[in-house]
Amino acid sequence: MQRQNDRPSLLNFGIKVKSIRTTFICNDGEYFLRHRRQVADVLAAAGHDVTVLVGGPPLSPERLGQWRHINVSVDRFTFHPLSDLRLFFASLREIAVNRPRYIQLITLKPAVFSGLAAVTARLIGRGPERIVVTIPGLGRLMSPGSEHNGAGAGATRKVVGAVIRFLSRRRNVFFTFETPTDRDHWLSLGYIRPETSMAIAGAGVDPSRFHPGEARQKREAVRVLFASRLLRAKGLDAFVDVARRLSGTGKVEFLVAGMVEPHDPDGYSPAQLAGEPSITFLGESSDMPSLLRDVDLVCLPTRYGEGIPRILIEAAASGLPSIASDVPGCTHIVEDGVSGTIIPVSPQAGMADRLEAAIRHYLDNPALLRSHGSAAYAHFQQGEFTEDAVNRRIIELLTGSPLTAEAG
Repeated sequence: MQRQNDRPSLLNFGIKVKSIRTTFICNDGEYFLRHRRQVADVLAAAGHDVTVLVGGPPLSPERLGQWRHINVSVDRFTFHPLSDLRLFFASLREIAVNRPRYIQLITLKPAVFSGLAAVTARLIGRGPERIVVTIPGLGRLMSPGSEHNGAGAGATRKVVGAVIRFLSRRRNVFFTFETPTDRDHWLSLGYIRPETSMAIAGAGVDPSRFHPGEARQKREAVRVLFASRLLRAKGLDAFVDVARRLSGTGKVEFLVAGMVEPHDPDGYSPAQLAGEPSITFLGESSDMPSLLRDVDLVCLPTRYGEGIPRILIEAAASGLPSIASDVPGCTHIVEDGVSGTIIPVSPQAGMADRLEAAIRHYLDNPALLRSHGSAAYAHFQQGEFTEDAVNRRIIELLTGSPLTAEAG
């Protein structure tokens, strides 16, 4: 497998601007930095006056780009209309005062509350020209067969659906999803319109950073990595269960990397993972490209409402096979029996059984690690999942103008 070199950069494409103001609103600053900051960076470098309004802890100055950062309190895990009005008013204040021409709203809560704020600002003549709503995954609330049941969750879904339907009927409001399946689901519910919605594959990764190593080191134990948010719904409970079953064989080593979600009731604590003898807990990795070049297999046995999980794209770009769940976002990047293994979604115990069987199959057939890894890399090289391909489509939708290469 050869490294992909000389990739085109969006910074090499001409975007002629004159102090155009653009605002990005996301429910969490860490998520924005990891998955969505590239468009903001590109537009800022091209001359846009960019503002990023995000929830979560304030971002430290050294992590910011050439854009203004505003922090706002956002509860990412539940909908509480009264407390969530803080996001509505913060968004309305930013939009009415700064008057951005373009706005991208990332994740469901900004879509609802910041979307209503943007439309309200239009009523007083201070709203944006174009609004792009990006839904990375339907999540625990809005997925088909959601685990969030009961009268409260049902009522919340109805309210959210009504707001999305209202927004989608407004002028120059566009919706993007990571998979056609998610888009089709919302189309079937009448939330959105086909002419103003599209699927754009994931957040994209940079092939100059994520690429296969020159030669994988031979080792006695196959190194298997779980790297995602440290949630049970992401399949970490099944992964740990399998690690307990197999770690004593000497044939396999289990590694866990990812961001701790301290306020998510579904999350693991660092102490739990650090004290688990069957795994090596790495915490949040600062160098995922190097980590992926030092493992043999990636696992994401998720039961979550995924978009296209970034870790699966990063694994494919690194020439690694993956074991993933039979959910649309995973099957969009992992082809069962070709570039990895797809296992059915089931409760934790059944998920662990299927994950164990899939890992054992690779242990018994080590040549599959190489052949599936090569197929995964070939799939990535088709170009749909690169950072530049994704960013180009978002920028063209956001600004309403195609990017054209500079002459010469």
